[in-house]
Amino acid sequence: MSGRMFINGRFLTQPLTGVQRYAHELLRALDALNPSVEMICLAPPEVFPRPAWNNIALRVVGTHRGNGWEQLDLPLWLKGRFLFSPSNVGPAFYPNQAATFHDASVFAVPEAYSRMFKIKYRFLFRQIARTARRIFTDSIFSQRELAHYLERDPRRFDVVPLGGDHLQHIRSDDDILDLHGLRNQPYLLMVASQSPHKNTARLLEAVTKLQCEVRLALAGGGFKKIFQHAGLERLPDNVIQLGYISDAELKALYEHARCLVLPSLYEGFGLPVLEAMSCGCPVLSSRAASLPEVGGTAALYFDPLSVDDITDTIEGVISSSSHQDALRERGRIHAAQFTWNGTARQTLDLLLPLL
Repeated sequence: MSGRMFINGRFLTQPLTGVQRYAHELLRALDALNPSVEMICLAPPEVFPRPAWNNIALRVVGTHRGNGWEQLDLPLWLKGRFLFSPSNVGPAFYPNQAATFHDASVFAVPEAYSRMFKIKYRFLFRQIARTARRIFTDSIFSQRELAHYLERDPRRFDVVPLGGDHLQHIRSDDDILDLHGLRNQPYLLMVASQSPHKNTARLLEAVTKLQCEVRLALAGGGFKKIFQHAGLERLPDNVIQLGYISDAELKALYEHARCLVLPSLYEGFGLPVLEAMSCGCPVLSSRAASLPEVGGTAALYFDPLSVDDITDTIEGVISSSSHQDALRERGRIHAAQFTWNGTARQTLDLLLPLL
């Protein structure tokens, strides 16, 4: 071994969102690379189930949970040794670390977060941006946003794009189609959280204006507040709320959907774009934030502030099977450029000189 790297494993105790997805897939890819460096992931006591790594050791340390573990137990145990924190934050007063900041949404879309969450994350971002040895981010868009809000040179943030091939090793679970009456039925898919910047309300309004018979399947957290914000007392008849789903179910939904519609106003990367493309699902995306950077010429874009443009874009694709086929083909080719192996190699190349 030519060095030793400790990894902040708090993400192993958190629900799977985009941030945790990145950490899980990055470590899976790093584990497969088996580089000439010893990698040890440090985790709080409540880790379960334990990840099936071959070359990354998992070590449970400390006695606290959550923030207490990350800010107290972790730096005390490390005693100055190098740490990589892959999930947005790390110990605030620990300079010998590298960290990944996925976006600047806590500054750019403050309405999406509670007051205490904003205070905490804004402080941690500013502090770590001042002291960490290296900071990674997902896109050029996020690099510029972080530089702006944290008042740092953009070169302070190394851009390493994410992979999009993590569903390829999973077998689809088509049962979800029967469970929600979607088998052999035309449907649109949206994969998102309940956050206001996901712009679900405008998509719901657009769907109610569609002239073609197609359903909208919403995958993710509860959308009750979004419906109320859109002025809807109940779900439109052509909208289905799926809630949280497994990766196997998500893959099946991508494979059978007419298209993924992503109307977000703010995204640091937009992982569903690549997930959908890699599964052969056409992508209709907001022309905002990082999404054109990630989707390139393989997605079809609309103005996320215009309900009419969202409606027209959906109808133009739904009514043309040849248009859908062209987007599928372009999407597969484009998504093949984004692999977790590539993300891991780029990240490791930047981390090794710090050991």
